[in-house]
Amino acid sequence: MKRLMKITAAVTALGVSLSLASCNQDTTWTYRTEDGKYEVTSGMYVGMSISAYNEGYSQSDVDTSQSLYDQQIGSVDGLTWVQQEVDNLAKKYLAVESKFDEYGLSFTEDEQSYIDSYIQYYWSYIGESYEDEGCGEESYTKLATNSFKESQLFYHIYGEGGEREVTEDELRTLFNEQYAHVNVFNVDASDDEGEPLEGHAMELKEEEVAGLIEQLDAGIDFETVKADYQASQEEADSSSEESSESTTAESSAVSEEISTEDPDESSIASEDAASDESSESSAVSKDTASEESSESSAVSEETSSAESDDASSDEEDDSDTSVYINADSTSYPEELVSTLMDASAGEYGSYNDEDGTIYVWIRLENDDEGFETYHNTILQNEKWDEFTQYEQDWVNGMTFVENDPAIRKHNPKHLE
Repeated sequence: MKRLMKITAAVTALGVSLSLASCNQDTTWTYRTEDGKYEVTSGMYVGMSISAYNEGYSQSDVDTSQSLYDQQIGSVDGLTWVQQEVDNLAKKYLAVESKFDEYGLSFTEDEQSYIDSYIQYYWSYIGESYEDEGCGEESYTKLATNSFKESQLFYHIYGEGGEREVTEDELRTLFNEQYAHVNVFNVDASDDEGEPLEGHAMELKEEEVAGLIEQLDAGIDFETVKADYQASQEEADSSSEESSESTTAESSAVSEEISTEDPDESSIASEDAASDESSESSAVSKDTASEESSESSAVSEETSSAESDDASSDEEDDSDTSVYINADSTSYPEELVSTLMDASAGEYGSYNDEDGTIYVWIRLENDDEGFETYHNTILQNEKWDEFTQYEQDWVNGMTFVENDPAIRKHNPKHLE
């Protein structure tokens, strides 16, 4: 069963279907709504059990190297916790199905196509392991679709025009409080061994950074300063590599010259013979190589020209290298993140992490593009907990029929 623990959180929330029956009792379903319109099949119950089992292993007080059912989760034993979790999942599934129809919601053709592709993709990875536990693709599809219905319900209720709408102004205020639009580049302040520079070497590096800040003081655009600095570093690195290769080549040439001093007569005779025999071949080879080189050069120039045009186009498209961060960002040192979050738009400076890196940064205005990018994330962060309580209210207000024989038959204890 441990193989199931490798399934990602997004996938473990999904289930699968299998219809089973005993001699005198219908065990093909486990839960139904009171009117019988919606049900959780036995296979879906198994799929929910897999989800609950994996969720159990993610609890903070659980030792993943030990059997889940030999441990306590909170105040109950592992098996009881999983059984209770499956009961919650089953009832929430039925509540979401019911409310989705009650609100008159549906998926567009594009949305349905995306859902189908999503399901096919994940099923190709986990299908075999689910089926080994008695779960089939049909119920996996039902539970996956239910997850998308839950998401659509959320946006219908909290989105524009929803009964609990969070206005664009509220979201924009949250966006400006929680996200910072920044641009940052690194200045290497380490030696050849990767250790932070010290003494005079560090002073020179600090002067280099001060020069970059002076360019910003003079009104030069940050992107320009960043691009010019990075280009100069690439050129310096390239020159260093060429110098190293040249030194190696010279050393090799000297070595060869030394090794050929005072050759014996047989060696000279052999070289002369080889020279005579190869002269005609060499001439032909040179001519052929020249022709091939000429054609190759022409093709290369055309390719280079095309690539240059493409590169220019890409540069125009990628000229904005700014990013958004929030207070939890791990992209930069924690102290720098705090500085960036607190800075005002237009403020810039440098930060020495003292680990061999100096960061040159600027805080920019938050824009509409960034707001659209993080709109849904902010809404979810702000309202998802409230929504889950709203779902629980739906559950509490509904009556469910439980098929005890089927629930006993498909008890999640079989997962271990």
